[in-house]
Amino acid sequence: MMVMFTVLCTLVLSVSTLEIRGSDDELFDFTSGDLGSWKEVSDTVRKPGMSKAVLSLQKTRVFQRAVMFAMINPQPNGAGFAGVQTTIPSSAASHASSTGLKLQVRGQGQLKYWKVVLTDKSQVGSLKRRDYELKFKVETDMAVSSRQFEVVELPFADFKAYERGKEVKDAPALDLTKTGAFGFQTFGGVYDSFKQEGTGSLEIDNVSFY
Repeated sequence: MMVMFTVLCTLVLSVSTLEIRGSDDELFDFTSGDLGSWKEVSDTVRKPGMSKAVLSLQKTRVFQRAVMFAMINPQPNGAGFAGVQTTIPSSAASHASSTGLKLQVRGQGQLKYWKVVLTDKSQVGSLKRRDYELKFKVETDMAVSSRQFEVVELPFADFKAYERGKEVKDAPALDLTKTGAFGFQTFGGVYDSFKQEGTGSLEIDNVSFY
């Protein structure tokens, strides 16, 4: 009996430890609470810009998640972007030694390419700011994805510095202790081998460190 009790206590302790570790590793959990202070950051800050993004909460009786709706109306060369941004929690700095970010997402529509944008505190609010970005592709064909969510891993080592969509080759590496803002963005592909336009959505359950 004592052995069974000891094993049970050990199992309970292990589960509790896992739950605490999981919550410590989470950056954004959209399955509960509200959106907070997310704001749009799209190409309409410039005169020729015509794109749009909205981040909204989807709530049902059985689940809750965030959905980013976007419309890309690019210029002829593919220039155009639509995104949302928020202040990154101060606790993120303690994860500077983590490998990267993990997203649980699902895409729909015409827009397959998205990215996470990290902005240094000193650059937040500047129109000519330098961001650290990493692009990712999602499966938008529901017949292929079977409507399942994807887990996307974004290593911090792969984030590169960009200014107005163009890579800054001599920029220092990403330093999470200096990051002030976090954003999701989709784009036309002005400097990419591909181009995209139209409408799409990115459903997001959570963002965590790994």
